Amino acid sequence: MLVRTQFAVIALLLTACGGESSSSSESAAKWTVDSVPTLSIGADEGDNLEAGFERLTGATRLPDGSVLVGDLGATPLRIFGADGAFVRTVAREGKGPGEITYLARLFRCGDAIISYDIDGRRLIRWTFDGTRVREFQFTVPDGQQIPYTSACNADGRFAHVGWGARRVLQAGYHRDTVPVWRADSAEAPPTMFDSVPSSERWGQTDEGRVVGTRPLPFAKQPLTGISGVRIYIATGDADGVRVYGLDGRRLPNILMASASTPVTPEDIRDLTEREVLEEGESSRGYVERELGSITFPETKSATSQLIVDANGLLWLRPSVAAGSTRAEWQVMDSAGKLLATLSLPAALEIFEIGTDYILGREIDLAAGVPLLKSYRLRRAQP
Repeated sequence: MLVRTQFAVIALLLTACGGESSSSSESAAKWTVDSVPTLSIGADEGDNLEAGFERLTGATRLPDGSVLVGDLGATPLRIFGADGAFVRTVAREGKGPGEITYLARLFRCGDAIISYDIDGRRLIRWTFDGTRVREFQFTVPDGQQIPYTSACNADGRFAHVGWGARRVLQAGYHRDTVPVWRADSAEAPPTMFDSVPSSERWGQTDEGRVVGTRPLPFAKQPLTGISGVRIYIATGDADGVRVYGLDGRRLPNILMASASTPVTPEDIRDLTEREVLEEGESSRGYVERELGSITFPETKSATSQLIVDANGLLWLRPSVAAGSTRAEWQVMDSAGKLLATLSLPAALEIFEIGTDYILGREIDLAAGVPLLKSYRLRRAQP
């Protein structure tokens, strides 16, 4: 029988100057989202043939209510109307000007939209109507090629966490220490201000030779967020979420008080089906062999998603127990005070949180398609 882990709330312990205080869920508001999405776009819509997605990697709502969607398919950037109807293609797959080969991330930085193509490490700045402005690359510290994870705020400032020593591949489990840096814009020079544990990774082998590395499923992965006044870095470790000023000055951590969530056979079965769905049924044998060679962690990372919303508030989602249909989120202000709790679909990966909506990706395992969904957000007062 599956034992569902019960999560405690995230508490903030302020330890500066010897002081100490904590946030209580009793004073937090219960925010809600409507059970039915206001927008759902996916390949199962027979009258919307342009809505097929391969692997959604980002989305942002535009000022007119339409949505710019990032995907790994043949049309990496497309605009859909507020009603979900296809409007037009912004970028096609390719290596030419304004084309994208592998869209890893879509950043919304205030009035700027930036796509990040891993192939060539190219960033493209776009206007809201989908016009290409220019192409460039992140400027990174010595020893780094690209950031591992990044976030921007409404002022266009960026926070980045680096990669480990990628050239030193190891078989099986490995983890490195990586730099953290900030930049006043996507194109500005980096300013390093800390180092943190990197992604927990698994070195893949073929006939005894190390051939690659991948994030270790369910394990600790760096997560990054930045508001108008704070930078947040979560590594999944016991020290919780690291907090910094925009100048890189270290502030008290947000400590995670949630119980550990075990990795179960059901988790591994679900992971297998998701990877087969993304790669295609013909890949099942390869996926099963690869996952069968991995030694999974006993427990999941403490934090599975971190995002800063349009109001500059920090949203945190602890890891979810296998079989759960809901995930319990916590929302905090810049001082670390717990403002609200929120229950969302466990399958929802959030791309963007506006003042009154949540936009993200859900995988419909029954239909075998990824869906872009938007839900109405209701911010109740405590």
